[in-house]
Amino acid sequence: MKSFSNALILLFFAFFNFIGFAQDFQLKSKLERIEIQADSSFVKEIAIVFKKSDVPRLYPIIYDTELEQLTNVQLFEQKGRRLKELSVKNMYEEAAKLDYITSKKIKIVEIPADIEVKLTYLISCKELMYFSSLQFFSYDQIDTLNYEINVPLEFKFTHNTIYQDSLSFFAIDSISTNTGSMWNIKVAPKKVEPDPLQFFGIYKNMKVPFMRTLVMPSSYNNQPINYMNDWYFKQVAPKQGLSVSVKEKIDALTANTTDPSQIVNIIYNYVKSNFKYVAIEIGMGAFIPSHVNEVYLNKQGDCKDLSNLLSEALKYKGIDSHIALAATFDHISDCDFPSLSSANHVIAIAYINDETVLLDPTDPIHVAGTPVQSLQDRTVLIVSSKGGSFYKVKGFSPQQNEIFYALDLKIDSNDMNIKGTFNVDYNGLSSNYLRRILKSEGEKEFANYAETFYDEIFGNQLISDLTILNQANKLHLQGNIAINGKTFNDDTNKYLFIDFLPRLIETERRETLIDGTYLHNPYNKKVLVNIKLDQPVETFNPIEHTFEGEGISLNVTQRALSNLEIEISYDFIFDHIFIDKENISKTNEILESFKKIINAPIVLKIQKS
Repeated sequence: MKSFSNALILLFFAFFNFIGFAQDFQLKSKLERIEIQADSSFVKEIAIVFKKSDVPRLYPIIYDTELEQLTNVQLFEQKGRRLKELSVKNMYEEAAKLDYITSKKIKIVEIPADIEVKLTYLISCKELMYFSSLQFFSYDQIDTLNYEINVPLEFKFTHNTIYQDSLSFFAIDSISTNTGSMWNIKVAPKKVEPDPLQFFGIYKNMKVPFMRTLVMPSSYNNQPINYMNDWYFKQVAPKQGLSVSVKEKIDALTANTTDPSQIVNIIYNYVKSNFKYVAIEIGMGAFIPSHVNEVYLNKQGDCKDLSNLLSEALKYKGIDSHIALAATFDHISDCDFPSLSSANHVIAIAYINDETVLLDPTDPIHVAGTPVQSLQDRTVLIVSSKGGSFYKVKGFSPQQNEIFYALDLKIDSNDMNIKGTFNVDYNGLSSNYLRRILKSEGEKEFANYAETFYDEIFGNQLISDLTILNQANKLHLQGNIAINGKTFNDDTNKYLFIDFLPRLIETERRETLIDGTYLHNPYNKKVLVNIKLDQPVETFNPIEHTFEGEGISLNVTQRALSNLEIEISYDFIFDHIFIDKENISKTNEILESFKKIINAPIVLKIQKS
């Protein structure tokens, strides 16, 4: 559910190139009339007015054959208020079929040249929960975007809009009638560059105006969370219930323990290690899991499949467990509003000693009892027979994600090179980006990667004899380092350049970060460098550089421990996960200030005998 196939991306890009979807459609207006039906289905009547163009254009209509029916595709020439029906020429349909995506189809409609054209069509959907969002952004240039939503008395409409402040115009009003209510929404949509995945409802790393919607029976009035919970629980319940063979396997795995924490770890690690992750993104298949016994037999599934299996296995062993809808860091919104559009992921939840334990079987390096890295500071909707509830996932503090570098160096008087050793300890989540590489590549390949990585981290110096110790809550690396060309003397002074200090942010090579950069987690990076000199120098008072901002600080210190030994240290705290408009200015200011400090030489006055 949260991942997608590379083949899918290639297919979509090939499709766009084939039909010329890079065309910039100039649309005069777009109107969607959405009629909610008493039988919990809905119908969308779409009308799009295209401005004149010198050439014909190919317009794609994408729909889900599992849930939707496309009908009444019509074209009209528009002259003022008059409409003249045109024959629909060169319309054809393609199925977007891959191993795990079978329900999406793309109907291509040719829009004639040299006239103003109106395209209309109907999409009927049998599942009301599939009406989960309204886009206030567009891949084309649209003058006016309108939505009309008709809701009968049997239902209530609730909504939540994100990034509304990025709209230049937004208006919404509702009218109560004898038969229900009508909602009218008019916006000047924000234009965005198209991404193939967006056309299939997969929004990654987007910050665009978007309305999350939920239409629920009137009996659930003012209870949207309960409605979402009950609907999803009803969909998932038939996919639960372990077979005898699955129970026997679980009993065998946990035969030697009755401790709930150990049972959770055993079953969790078993699912993560023995089941292949495959993604199913489209239609209700993006949310409703396969049956747990089918997942067990096939030894594969996506997030909803594996989380449902894990939760059922834990419940069988007497551990209170549920599944939860979630939104990862790259989703368009947080899962803090009950709508299918709020979620792009499913995890399992267990309760041990009154503590909520998060379990993500699609994250191979996650440790039970710690935050799921992709869900830090995000909200999940826990689904259970007792009712739904939102739970805010806590992130680690910077101090819990400490990174500590210790370098013990010595200047060689023969060649004036600096040589020595370094040790690095990553705590908490700070090593996750390295652990993922280690997990996927293996120790030998990772060692080769790590030498190159730390060569670059230390300003392209030479790393050798690197060893790695991978512990449960810590990753330790150590090795030798040779630093060339960073010190020289004249008759009076010794000059020492310290641009080999590890950079502040390891996961990014850019010197200036851009809005939206994902930095994985908060962290506290400490660096301590001890340098033994080849000749005595005059001692000096400590030199400090301090910078502070909201959730970010840096302190750099240079001091003389003796006339033959100096120490350089820094303490960097970054209490954010993303670079955004609130922290980008101060972050880049500190990065630039740090660069100036390490690029300037330390001038040591040579001690006269």
